[in-house]
Amino acid sequence: MFTGFLPSEAVASICVAMAETATSERRGWLRRRGGEDRALTRSNVPAVMLGEPSLAGVALNERTALQLVDVLACVRVIAETASTLPLVGYRRVTGGRERLQGGRLVELLGRPAPAVTQGAFVGQLVQSLATRGNAWIGKFRNGDGVIEQLGVLPAEGVQVEIKGGLPLYTLTRPDGRQTTHGTEDVLHVRMPLTLDGVLGLSPIAQAREALGLARALSEQASATVGNGSTPLGVLTVAAGPAQDDLIENLRKGWEDRHRGSRNAGRVAVVAGDINFAAVSLSPADAQFVEQRRLSTAEVARLFRVPPWMIGAESGDSLTYSTVEGQSRAFLTYTLAPYLAAIEQSISGDPDLCAGPNVYAEFLRDAILQADTLARAQTYAIALDPELGWMTRAEVRALENLPPETNL
Repeated sequence: MFTGFLPSEAVASICVAMAETATSERRGWLRRRGGEDRALTRSNVPAVMLGEPSLAGVALNERTALQLVDVLACVRVIAETASTLPLVGYRRVTGGRERLQGGRLVELLGRPAPAVTQGAFVGQLVQSLATRGNAWIGKFRNGDGVIEQLGVLPAEGVQVEIKGGLPLYTLTRPDGRQTTHGTEDVLHVRMPLTLDGVLGLSPIAQAREALGLARALSEQASATVGNGSTPLGVLTVAAGPAQDDLIENLRKGWEDRHRGSRNAGRVAVVAGDINFAAVSLSPADAQFVEQRRLSTAEVARLFRVPPWMIGAESGDSLTYSTVEGQSRAFLTYTLAPYLAAIEQSISGDPDLCAGPNVYAEFLRDAILQADTLARAQTYAIALDPELGWMTRAEVRALENLPPETNL
């Protein structure tokens, strides 16, 4: 039925049959409803949402942008950090909430598909959101219509239409065949920023000029290394009848004595009419290096990633306290929008969260664990008989300790 995280062959064949049978019924039902009809295709979406060439002369899309080390570093730090946060199910109860211990939601979140971990699933979702502004989750059902697996669909193979005010998703398979599905088969996760109210805004497409410049600078650096012929210095010999032999002998002797790390720093001694002139970095090359540095800072700003997280210059000295504060800011201002988009999409899907009181949420504190002393002081307050809000069993569970009854 879908590509991406593929289900087993048996489930796949069942999904295909169900999808093809349900498509015609769903389309007919949608046509009978009034409302807005809209199709988002290459011919009618804004140019900024497509992989158009930048002014730097470089064609840019999500795949080519990830070939830039700065973009890849930013996407990696966002997606890989998000993948470390547990995504769990809850149920609202009187006076608070309780964590779900079983059921389809817990099973699907814990193991979305065979050989697919929750971390890999979340990481792929966040990667698609960071590069495209959208991610699509396929719901793979068994013969009884029960969702057995979840998989992230290839974003380039999904087209969105609004029919009768409801979304339809046309999926293009590797063999070119197309199938159309509704929200019972596809869950759309998108970022808040949008140009049309349907698709999330792709940061790479929107900022293609800055990223196009970064890619052009990267290609220029590669070309400089591949095609450049600027030496570290020039040896000059006097003109004469034996100058060719002298040049060759001098070149070989110089390389044998001074080339390589073991010969670094050796004193150069030459005889005769020979001069050496060092070749330094030209002003144009120095400006090129500065452009690369500024390009890195701009990419980090685009993805709201602190420069030090991708090995770039931060502009100030970092201490333990400032790194801790920036890590908290990274969670709040960088990761939180991605996490909220996934939480709200899953929680609002009736197929995954049965009932209005069931929802999914990331455990954000998993990456903000304080040091041992700070945790001990917090637990002391939390266990206070009058002001506290936790039990000893809850504290031991947070510290990954066994229950006291097992001691």
